[in-house]
Amino acid sequence: MSVRTVALVLGLLGCARRPEPLSAPVLEDRTVRFPVASDAGVIQAGAPVVLDGETLRALTLVSRDLFPLGSAAASCDSRPESYTYTVLRQDGLLFVYVEENPAACGRRFPALDSSAKYALRPDGRILRRVVDGVDADDDLRGVMLPDGGVQTVLVPPSQGLLPADAGDAGG
Repeated sequence: MSVRTVALVLGLLGCARRPEPLSAPVLEDRTVRFPVASDAGVIQAGAPVVLDGETLRALTLVSRDLFPLGSAAASCDSRPESYTYTVLRQDGLLFVYVEENPAACGRRFPALDSSAKYALRPDGRILRRVVDGVDADDDLRGVMLPDGGVQTVLVPPSQGLLPADAGDAGG
């Protein structure tokens, strides 16, 4: 194998970025279903941000799990400040959605496998974690709408693919 081929393979592996080893223990409760997050409630510049202690603890746990303290943050997309965090409270749980913010690193599009979602109890215990490119997530499907758009919907795993499924057939 030539040096050029090795460099190409290593470069491609860098595109499918996997976060540092995840550090927090997880119950992996597959009965927990993630609600579909929305962009509602985006904080505008200059607006005050108020977090209760449970929300702050959840964000801290998620950040430390994805970006462990002392881990090498050589690239821009390996730092917690290069992501956006959405917290949703529902059914007594906190759901944290982590999405890469490509603009933070001077890019227009996020990297592949650059998001995660967590379900936590208010006491900080992680019930479920789904990291793109690491964990399977069989709950969300993209369904084609009559106007050609795609709507994300929750689908029970036993139902499988919907007739007009635009999601990944692999789950």
